[in-house]
Amino acid sequence: MGIDNLMVTLHRVPELHAVVETGTDWVALLGSLAAVVAVVAGSAYNAYSFKKTIISQEKLAEDNAGFLREQSKSEFLAKSRLDWIALFREHVSSFLSLGHSVYTVSEYIVDTSWVKGRTREEFKASTELYEIRYAEFSDKLAKARLHFAQLELLVSPNGEETETLINSMNEYIQAACSFEKIVDKGQKIVEITQRILRKEWAKVKEMKAL
Repeated sequence: MGIDNLMVTLHRVPELHAVVETGTDWVALLGSLAAVVAVVAGSAYNAYSFKKTIISQEKLAEDNAGFLREQSKSEFLAKSRLDWIALFREHVSSFLSLGHSVYTVSEYIVDTSWVKGRTREEFKASTELYEIRYAEFSDKLAKARLHFAQLELLVSPNGEETETLINSMNEYIQAACSFEKIVDKGQKIVEITQRILRKEWAKVKEMKAL
């Protein structure tokens, strides 16, 4: 075979790298598939993590909302009891004060021997003074009884101290109207009131602790 024929034969043989280039690049293909799988897996994991986070946040928000509702309820109840305590104390103090005013004026209502005069003018002046004092007596007594009635509505009908308080207030105002000693009776009301208020303060503390 001549040199020319050998060269022609050699040119007819495909180059090795050409065959390789026209074949399938498995390394690149597998690498691409791995990348796709990684992206899909990563997306799925991110979606799962996001959903889990959302659920956790929703539960936390629900728990917080429940806690805030309970806290608001406790605060509302505590404030209501504080308002009740202030109102109760105010009515008791007003009742005692008015009762004392009734007692002071009742001296001139129970004993009317001072309503007299040596002349018609003096008797008329004395009578007019009696009417003024009686009007004051009636006014103070009516206001005292108003506070009495309000206290009856404030206290629980089944309360341990309710009956004792009502009876003590009744005795106090009757003594005041009759111009009898009221100091001890008034002190008894104060002591009963203090016992009631101590119990109410304890309730307030329990509510605030919730």
